[in-house]
Amino acid sequence: MNAKTRYGSLEAEQLAFDSKLDELMVEHAGQFVIFKDGKAAGFYPTFADAHKAALEQFGLEGNFLVSEVKKRGPETPSISWTTGVMFGGA
Repeated sequence: MNAKTRYGSLEAEQLAFDSKLDELMVEHAGQFVIFKDGKAAGFYPTFADAHKAALEQFGLEGNFLVSEVKKRGPETPSISWTTGVMFGGA
């Protein structure tokens, strides 16, 4: 999978997470969630636990999002995020 496809898939997972955040906050605030295929695929107490579970379920080539269930203010994305350096390609 090329970096552009991977980025698009990750962006879709982020949008799905964002759209469900208010609902997730009710029961899972402060936990870490795995988002895969536009829906929650598990909740964990730490990022490390969620990341490990995601790798076990979806492997290194799988596209998934791990995020803390919390409200965020506007943030400036890192240059590596916006240019695809995170995935080793352009």
